[in-house]
Amino acid sequence: MIGRLVDGRYQVRSRIARGGMATVYLATDLRLERRVAIKIMHGHLADDNTFKTRFVQEARSAARLAHPNVVNVFDQGQDADMAYLVMEYLPGITLRDLLKDYRRLTPEQTVDILDAVLSGLAAAHKAGIVHRDLKPENVLLADDGRIKLGDFGLARAASANTATGQALLGTIAYLSPSSSRAASPTPAATSTRWASWRTRC
Repeated sequence: MIGRLVDGRYQVRSRIARGGMATVYLATDLRLERRVAIKIMHGHLADDNTFKTRFVQEARSAARLAHPNVVNVFDQGQDADMAYLVMEYLPGITLRDLLKDYRRLTPEQTVDILDAVLSGLAAAHKAGIVHRDLKPENVLLADDGRIKLGDFGLARAASANTATGQALLGTIAYLSPSSSRAASPTPAATSTRWASWRTRC
């Protein structure tokens, strides 16, 4: 994908991360001359209508949110058999990266991050959206100090049917025991602005 021009507009520069449904790349929006993050669905899922529907739903769910603690979605589309989602690019690290490096947070860090995450979730809930995949990998800590919640790929409308027979979605390690029927306990995230966080650890 590196070097590819997606939909005649987004020039792919490098890979940022890879997940179960898609890979996220750094790209340049040639029309607006800005850096963006482009999330491209894995090719082997392209023929799966269920995954495609979820992918498009992420764009619609996130696009309904305009909040400083939620990653902005700019565009969504299809280039041949490739489905993609364009989001704001946030240079920095994830909460998982911070935890991996320092294993625990200071009280000040914890309060700052929790405040941002809860604000983002409150905005989502107000818009009738339930995230369903909250974990350190989806909490983004930008170099300029912004804290944003990303990846609404498993989101659903708060009013949707929650019957027992509904498919179970989420990251296993972060599902509640009542949801996963697992007895195992839930397991306990470098850059300019976040360097100061590290000195406080």
